[in-house]
Amino acid sequence: MTTTVLDKKQKIKESLKKTKEKRKNQIPKVYQLKISYSNLNNHQRQWLERVFLEAKWLYNYTIADIENRLNSQTEKIKQVEVKTPQGIETRDIICLSSQMKQGILDRIKKNLSDLSKAKQKGIKVGKLKFKSDYRNIPLKQNEITFKVLKDKNRIKLQGLKKPVRVLGLQQLPENCDIAKAELIKKPDGYYIYLTSYIDKDQIKQEKINKLIGIDFGIKHQLTLSNGIKINYSVEETKRLKKLQKKLSRQQKGSRNYQKTKQKIQRQHQKIYNRRKDIKNKILSLLKKYEYVLIQEEQIKNWHRGLFGKQIQNTGIGGIISMLKQNIETLIPVDKYEATTKVCSRCGCRKEDIKLSVRTYKCEKCGLVIDRDLNSAINILKIGLQKVEKTTIKNLPTDCGEVTPVERQATARILGSNPYIRVSYTSVKQEAPNFS
Repeated sequence: MTTTVLDKKQKIKESLKKTKEKRKNQIPKVYQLKISYSNLNNHQRQWLERVFLEAKWLYNYTIADIENRLNSQTEKIKQVEVKTPQGIETRDIICLSSQMKQGILDRIKKNLSDLSKAKQKGIKVGKLKFKSDYRNIPLKQNEITFKVLKDKNRIKLQGLKKPVRVLGLQQLPENCDIAKAELIKKPDGYYIYLTSYIDKDQIKQEKINKLIGIDFGIKHQLTLSNGIKINYSVEETKRLKKLQKKLSRQQKGSRNYQKTKQKIQRQHQKIYNRRKDIKNKILSLLKKYEYVLIQEEQIKNWHRGLFGKQIQNTGIGGIISMLKQNIETLIPVDKYEATTKVCSRCGCRKEDIKLSVRTYKCEKCGLVIDRDLNSAINILKIGLQKVEKTTIKNLPTDCGEVTPVERQATARILGSNPYIRVSYTSVKQEAPNFS
């Protein structure tokens, strides 16, 4: 018996070692798949509602007495105690599998570890709080807690006899290595997030052999140094405003109050999805450039001004954050650099330029150029000084007209979103010479 256990442990170690070696040449990607609610039968719908309810019970039961309950025995329990208005009641755990329970308990351990690290750094932290709603169930093991049936557009979940139909499986590339998944509950439905690993050689991304400077603004959200202007805005819907007024007149905690609250959550989810799609598309376009240069902006100060609502509807701060996290060749320019007041051709500086003036006119060299485009070119010019010349010696360092490749990439990536508007400004005669 002891020899069998040792052999099993040895096999696990060897398997983990092989996996680590394989992961060195792979890139992780997460794919969002939506469960088609209309294709679910009554049993599947009831199971999905129940499994998240049981996850909440298990989480709250565990953190109520962490010292005695956060152990391997909790994975095997079939009943938990739940606090209700009538008192403590015992509830059966029917839908949660032992692997799902283990994933929830691992999450609690991770949260406790993060709190401990924050406390060591001197940050004031509290205790883990009870959850009124649990929305994320980890599915740790492929082929056990879940199984992808790509040819049938379905995923088999542990605990359900019939697989559920999902939308978006065509995103998965061939020969991808599926590692784990998460079952997510959102106001607009249920989702499965698949984490898979793809070979680096399999990912072929067409690069635009060019440097690009970006100016962020209010009238034009993004102005690129090649003359491309990207405008977008996703405002609150009229239906959301009506529902918010309706909620304010209803009795808090009533059934109608809860129904209206759920409708409001679904509206917020729609707005969030639209804004996220815009950010992802813009990021996808900018990742094609060899180097991206931006100016460090204090978006919080923009919110305090007259244009706070417009900034909220565009989420520029989120785009800047995504660029910093996802683009390795991002070059930031100091926020105190006077990119707006300086002429991008001769370097002459104006004392002041009002926000209402949208065209920059240089009295020294006679340059007439769009204000935002002038700033984008200055950002590119200043940012290049921070980079070693050997790094970019093979790249063009001018701000010429938009190339056909750039137009095609912009139209293909941004054209499918109805909330994004793209325009082009000529920079042919305004382009400065970098020495």
